[in-house]
Amino acid sequence: MSPMSADALSLDEHGFPLLDGQPLKLPPKERAVLALLLRRQPAVVSKDDFAQAVWRGTVMSDESLARSISRVRRALAGPGWQLESVYGIGYRLHPPAAGPGAPVAEGGATRWTSVALAAPGVLDTYLHARQLVQQRTPEAMDRAIALLRALLREHPDYTPAAVALAEALTAAVGWGQLDTPAVVQDGLSVLDAAAARDALTPGLDAAHGALLDMAWRFDEAARAHAQALRSGANDPDTLMLHARHLLYTGQAEAAVARLRHALTLAPHHLMLRMHLSRALVQAGQGEAGLAEADAALADHPGQLVIVAFALAIRAMVAPEPDLAAPAWRLTEGRDTPPFVWTVLSFVLARLQQREPALDVIDASLLCSRTTPGEATLYAAPLACLGEFDRAAALLRRALDERCGMLAMVLRDPVHADWLRGHPEGRRLLAAVFGPAGA
Repeated sequence: MSPMSADALSLDEHGFPLLDGQPLKLPPKERAVLALLLRRQPAVVSKDDFAQAVWRGTVMSDESLARSISRVRRALAGPGWQLESVYGIGYRLHPPAAGPGAPVAEGGATRWTSVALAAPGVLDTYLHARQLVQQRTPEAMDRAIALLRALLREHPDYTPAAVALAEALTAAVGWGQLDTPAVVQDGLSVLDAAAARDALTPGLDAAHGALLDMAWRFDEAARAHAQALRSGANDPDTLMLHARHLLYTGQAEAAVARLRHALTLAPHHLMLRMHLSRALVQAGQGEAGLAEADAALADHPGQLVIVAFALAIRAMVAPEPDLAAPAWRLTEGRDTPPFVWTVLSFVLARLQQREPALDVIDASLLCSRTTPGEATLYAAPLACLGEFDRAAALLRRALDERCGMLAMVLRDPVHADWLRGHPEGRRLLAAVFGPAGA
């Protein structure tokens, strides 16, 4: 039998995998797995096929197959070959898109293809959980986390749910809703388990970096984001999470460039445009940031989160008296989410309506269930009113609770001037960003 060649990967006459004509150093099981994939390529190889052809009648557990697949993936990562996990069916081998050794770009379509390969009930639960996370309320976040944990218990091979769970945990620790050190470790364990099953699941490395950012482990996060970009340079969510890391670490202009590229790939992605608006303001480009907020508002009419966000950006960049009326209207609906009150207080503070602003802040902090993360958002209006000690006390509480979003709050332009001149402010900056950050 002559060698079966596919780019630089082939089989010799004995069925031994070769790379550029040289034997691949793999254990016997993994050699047999790769040989079967290459023979069937581009078809999907089912789990039953692996059991019959490789395990030959001995017991094959899902874990043993996942370990073998993971080792084969590592062996092929350099040459650029991909092993696609086809949910509920098996695995398929893909040759490099641009020759051996070329990086594989992970696009939005790849991410959503991975998500969509699921039974209808599984996909519906996944999408519902993602929508709940976007609401950013404690109740919605708790429900999303519970749904995703249950989904992974019933369908452990559906690794996109692990990425979604890590993202939900990231949001929850950001708001101070859950204990940061324990939850970050839990999220990292979830991602490690998913990687053992399917190391090429889109979003794994980016979610890893986002969790580390929440724990203020920025050096480790930078390495995770760099790894994510090697395979996900064209994935909008990967780019957004890296841009957020850049904002945490004071690299606003680099974040702007990253987000502009991401928007060319997903021009209607609301969170991308909101992040870009914030990054532009943080980079000192207030008018451009306001234009992005207005563009998001036009593209997503009626969504409360962007209406409130755009009001806050306008109050920061161009405060005008006519902003007060729409800010008050935000609070008139039933079941008003907590972020509405922070926006109202900020608008009033920027307009120097001192007494109404303090009334809103006091009522919100004293009479509602406010997490330490949510409370940090009232530091900005307090700072605008010159109440620096009160603002510092709210930020200190978030530090004591290790609320992940404190890093972003400390980068808010409203806090740029007073923090470094305030004794507590300098301690906060050093605690989150290290001595250089102070």
